[in-house]
Amino acid sequence: MKKACIWLMMGALLFMSCTVAWAAGPSPSLSITGLVKQPMNLSLEDLRAYQSIEVQFNELFKDGIYTGSFYYRGVPLRALLETAAIRKEEGAFNKPVDLAILIKNKKGKQTILSWGEVFYKNPGNIIVALSARPILPKKDCTKCHKPEVYQPRLDQYHRQIGFPKLVVAGDQWADRSMENISSVQVINLRPEAAPERPDKLFSSSFTVGGRVKAPLNVADLSPYPRQSVQTRHLGEGRGFHGVDLVGGAPLRSILNKAGITPDLNAVFLISAPDGYRSLLSYGEVFLDAGGERLLVADQMNGQPIEKGGKFFFVPPDDLLADRDVKAVEKIEVISVKQFPALYVIGVGCGDIDLITLDAISAMARADVFVSPPDIQKQFSKYMGNKPILLDLYEFAPPVMKRKHPDLSPEALEGLTKKEQTASARTIQKALDEGKTVAILEYGDPTIWSGWRYIHSQFPEGTVRIVPGISSFNVSNALIGKDVACNGAIVIATPRGLKEDPDMVKAIAQKGETICVFMGLKDIKDLVALLKKWYTGTTPVALVYKAGYAASETMVKTTLDGVVAAADKAAEKFLGLIYVGPCLAAGSGSPRVGD
Repeated sequence: MKKACIWLMMGALLFMSCTVAWAAGPSPSLSITGLVKQPMNLSLEDLRAYQSIEVQFNELFKDGIYTGSFYYRGVPLRALLETAAIRKEEGAFNKPVDLAILIKNKKGKQTILSWGEVFYKNPGNIIVALSARPILPKKDCTKCHKPEVYQPRLDQYHRQIGFPKLVVAGDQWADRSMENISSVQVINLRPEAAPERPDKLFSSSFTVGGRVKAPLNVADLSPYPRQSVQTRHLGEGRGFHGVDLVGGAPLRSILNKAGITPDLNAVFLISAPDGYRSLLSYGEVFLDAGGERLLVADQMNGQPIEKGGKFFFVPPDDLLADRDVKAVEKIEVISVKQFPALYVIGVGCGDIDLITLDAISAMARADVFVSPPDIQKQFSKYMGNKPILLDLYEFAPPVMKRKHPDLSPEALEGLTKKEQTASARTIQKALDEGKTVAILEYGDPTIWSGWRYIHSQFPEGTVRIVPGISSFNVSNALIGKDVACNGAIVIATPRGLKEDPDMVKAIAQKGETICVFMGLKDIKDLVALLKKWYTGTTPVALVYKAGYAASETMVKTTLDGVVAAADKAAEKFLGLIYVGPCLAAGSGSPRVGD
């Protein structure tokens, strides 16, 4: 027995000297998006460049499951959010105390933190862990338990932990701590403007509503257990203003009477008649040890609260008092559960600098992508190592025709529709599995894009489109003048112009500008059509590869000379054709940044 004990202790010391690290393979990435000035996509290597801290965490879940005790080393979540720089939309209520932080892992599991518990508590309370050291028992477990009891517990110390891992070290229960987290999103649940400030701040009662079983109207706290806490008046704006003893009812008790369902994606939004509001997460109320001290107070220093009352919400353990709410009027229980979505994201029309922050944020929320190889290569930094389902352009009619040159038009059309339907089913399968799918598209996804055949196979309102910068926008910048100087600019394809000659005639008569997409291959027929109503001296601009700064070019010519100019150019596909008298005045200028 003595040898067994020595062996066990040596094994424990050896194991404690090791660090549990991530599995081999591509480095996972963590995105930080939403209401931030600088969206980030961080690999494990990027995260390791931050200064790290170590915390102890005992992984006991509320249902009694135990998965070990560890020293976790990682980066405070607060440090990452400060780097990303949280920004709140301009409005009547600009404080961030009502913001929520949605965290998601690779399997689609989600949890919510409040802004306050990240920024008004010590940074070590919530970290993004990158490694772990187990805290093994030092004594021989056989002395007090049978193998079927202690062995499963000891096995937990040898399990593979998925990093990066969210560790909420201040929680009594480990339910919010998640492995393999993939995204952190800062969100505002109430972006609307606050109501007008009343002459006197007072509310004689408050309601508890939203996702509750029994909505409450509370005008008296006597039915609830009483509690007293000391609160420090230390705010970001006015500094320290003393200490008071407040008495009232625990927020937990009030919420429990309203009948809430345990939900890691729930938040509690507490507001006053003047629109001041604070947000708390389910976890900080019901999992954090300090949750029992959160108070709805009706007394201060033994006296009823009259000025700015009748009820105050007080979180006494916050390091700053800005989440205090005077004259509590409403407590809303809100679920922030996000469901799988289908995004179509415009990534811009060329260089990586033409992608929008909104597009980067949407890419970060995706679990899987639909993307052609060149977009995948160019934007891999923002996509991380998430799976690629397919490339929609593989089933576009021109590509299918090249792949199957021997098929009759009818057979080719049938095969194309079959493949396109199968593509839609693949996307739907991912959605059914709880995954958010992002289709990555060139330029503006709503202008002659390759995903159009998918749109018709999903119900109206299913697809969320994230705008992108079109080659049209960049071409206008290259031309460098008001291309709509005579009142309008018409965007069309050669086919659209051929099918509506009366429209072309009207445009020409008004001297308005036509911008033709996908027209280079039909330029001779296009010129013949336009010359019916435009003179041969009408100014024309050919803009090639707009958005690709190293190779974009603009050629100025006329309707008489445009065919010859197009013949000389090496590019035969990526180009826009502008026609109209507005192109004549002045000279073009390069786009900003060249």
